[in-house]
Amino acid sequence: MEPTVVLTIGASDSSGGSGLQADLRTLAALRMHGASVVTAVLSRNTRDTADLFPQPTNVVTAQLTSVLEDLPVAAVKTGILPTPETAVAIAARARTGALPNLVVDPVLTAAEGSRRGLIAAYERLLPHTTVLTPNREEASALLGWQVATPRDMATAASQLAARGPRCVVITGGDFAAGGDAIDVVWLEGEARVLHSPRIASRNTDGSGATFATAVAARLASGDEADAAVAWAKGFVGRAIGDASEWRIGGGTGPIDQFGWSALTLR
Repeated sequence: MEPTVVLTIGASDSSGGSGLQADLRTLAALRMHGASVVTAVLSRNTRDTADLFPQPTNVVTAQLTSVLEDLPVAAVKTGILPTPETAVAIAARARTGALPNLVVDPVLTAAEGSRRGLIAAYERLLPHTTVLTPNREEASALLGWQVATPRDMATAASQLAARGPRCVVITGGDFAAGGDAIDVVWLEGEARVLHSPRIASRNTDGSGATFATAVAARLASGDEADAAVAWAKGFVGRAIGDASEWRIGGGTGPIDQFGWSALTLR
């Protein structure tokens, strides 16, 4: 057996709940080999107190080159790209076709001045993106207007798709409609709303990273974008539900990608 290789590019999270740690847990749970490029280090805990320490762009590109020169990467997922320079460097590599099945989770963590530059840098990355997975806040920042309702989400997804991504998913886990959590998918010129039961849990940390990574994993396995997105949504829902009784830390805890809570451990 040769496991499928998926590359994740993003920040290391000291709490283990999000970032590269969530990505690599997800890939391990899906029996894939996860390679990683560290773009930043997050000093963070479950109370979401965080300091971000970006890695120099040449350090990021050296890691990326090392992985791509040796490993048969079948899909790539990006998370935190902490500076415009880092985002531009990743976009330059994507432009060469070296980042297959690229899933972009546009985590916009920079300060306001750098954030504007980062948003501009993402414009270079979007034409090479297979699936873009912003939440409503991130979509609002990328577009410059407030995405508030399901109708807004559909409009925003279509506008973002016009910038290059083959598929756009605007996640709305924080938006409940009729008791359901909803996401809006734009693919092949039309919007589709995905519903799932809203799960009451304090533990949702890493759900966005897990969703994007699961999409990348399914693309690497040969799924079309719509099937990958639907499967990933179900996977994240189960992971949130399985961790709903956990008490790890004093704030928002991690989710259960492995299904540990469904097992009897002796």
